[in-house]
Amino acid sequence: MNKRAAAAARTRQRIVEATRELHGEKGIAATSWDDVAARAGVGVGTVYRHFPSLDELIPACGEITMRIVALPDPSRVPALFAHATEPAERIERLVDEAFAIYERGAPQLRAIRREGDIHPDVARARNELEASLSALVETALRPLDATQQDRAVARAMIDLNTWQALRDQGLGPAESVAATTDMLARRLTARRRDRGHA
Repeated sequence: MNKRAAAAARTRQRIVEATRELHGEKGIAATSWDDVAARAGVGVGTVYRHFPSLDELIPACGEITMRIVALPDPSRVPALFAHATEPAERIERLVDEAFAIYERGAPQLRAIRREGDIHPDVARARNELEASLSALVETALRPLDATQQDRAVARAMIDLNTWQALRDQGLGPAESVAATTDMLARRLTARRRDRGHA
């Protein structure tokens, strides 16, 4: 790669990173080309040369975001729970996996969830996120004799908004996982005991 090509690649990368940051801060629709240019330290014309429209820019940003977020493929989720035999262990693995996704990319995931209709690539990313989270809940709770209501509660407890509320209250990553695991485990193990005595 010659110097000119290398410089162009660095500029492109700066534009993509600037756009990703702005999408996480302001939202996708609210981010203007002027905003991107200013954050990337380039002229608006440079942004347009690299990305003539959102149809080029959004996929470029989405590719990096999804690589960073590293959603578990639903088909591979069972392997994550293969050695987790105890209910509490399965619940902790569920919470840990979900919250780790948010630690890697909460700002961008928030924009993806809010603005899924803005572009097909954003809708696809939102669907992939929901599919991964659903697969984690279903797989974790499958051997626990969980009811549909239990599944709904578990899905709410591992939601991005729950994670954010815990972090806003000053809980660190490990504390957030521990608190949520404890609440879910108490509910699910108590219900199992109740059904066992019925």
